[in-house]
Amino acid sequence: MNGYDANHDYVNEYIDRWNQTAGRAKVGMIVLGVVLAIAGVAVILAPMGAYLMVQAVIAAILIVHGIGQVATYIQTPEFFRNGAQLASGILNAALGIVLLVLPSTVTAGAIIYMLAFLLIMTGIERISFARQMRFYQIPASSMGTATGVLNIILGVAFIFMPLAGGIALSYLLATYLIAGGITLVVEGISIKKIER
Repeated sequence: MNGYDANHDYVNEYIDRWNQTAGRAKVGMIVLGVVLAIAGVAVILAPMGAYLMVQAVIAAILIVHGIGQVATYIQTPEFFRNGAQLASGILNAALGIVLLVLPSTVTAGAIIYMLAFLLIMTGIERISFARQMRFYQIPASSMGTATGVLNIILGVAFIFMPLAGGIALSYLLATYLIAGGITLVVEGISIKKIER
């Protein structure tokens, strides 16, 4: 990371990059959120049969989303980078790969803890990002804080919920997908270009 340069306008650099990608990010987050929520509802309606199909679809989505988070981290100005976003991207991609490669009998037991850790890391990243937005007086930071807290609460709940077989895992997966989908849709809707 380059050292801090007092003569460089980090805020305007951040605002310029934000405004360049706000429209694409908004559409992408809303579409991904709707797909995740629909997948969650499908898991609720057919927990046993849907698990295998949803496993492959969600694995692909998590890999793409994880790669996107890592790319966003790399494109963010160094002064605004957040290590939790990078960790969340790596965890999303790793979770997707695990879901894609391993058979469901293996992933069923371990996936809940990976989902819990992923939710907690994503929550930390969203709260941290909302703090940065609030510090630089960028509007709409409260929604990021709220979704971050919700993700952390769900992550802790996943850790302490006992697994009672494939059906319980399917419902936990459905809860994660629906909560993640709703979170992405809400955050996507709240994305706006920053007025100077």
